[in-house]
Amino acid sequence: MSETKFLIGRSGLDLQDDFYPDDLPHEWRFDYYYTMFRALSLPIDGEEDLESVFENLAEAEAEDEFELVISVEAQQLQTADAVQKLLAPIAEHRSEFILFCELDQALDADVLALLKDYRVCFQSSSTLEMGADLQHRSVTTKELYYSDIPVLYSSDPWNEQQMRDYLEQAAEINSTTVLICKYAEAETLNKIRVISEILGF
Repeated sequence: MSETKFLIGRSGLDLQDDFYPDDLPHEWRFDYYYTMFRALSLPIDGEEDLESVFENLAEAEAEDEFELVISVEAQQLQTADAVQKLLAPIAEHRSEFILFCELDQALDADVLALLKDYRVCFQSSSTLEMGADLQHRSVTTKELYYSDIPVLYSSDPWNEQQMRDYLEQAAEINSTTVLICKYAEAETLNKIRVISEILGF
């Protein structure tokens, strides 16, 4: 029996397709987004107030399954000292997000050791040596290395057949999986959600 379940979302809150009501205050965008979608990726050094997002998540209904993905760049994870400084402002919230990064090469052992208490997922186009503590799955031409929940991050525009093909391949992970469609607008995210439900995921 399949254990696949997709939590679908996008990168950033800047949806352009009349998603937000015209009179919605800017600071309420996350709350509105949260009512519609089950995942969101935000850069660690972006314009969004992450502390406010964490507060909103803390006030959310416990039964609402939602995953916040904090994305960083590979160059930000070069040394343990740099990583410690980078994550210091959000370290107390480490159980409330998945730290995500696209990698071209493996991380140093001391960086991986520092991240051991975090929920992480790394995506690469190449097979990497990432230590025995992380799970490893190959799916949709990507290699995923993760501690808890895998994150598939795509910036590709899809038609409906491509959405279906992608979901069927991603379902091979056979677990709850966060699917971040970087540039997707609300209509596209809803299509992906409907197709996943039709497929039984």
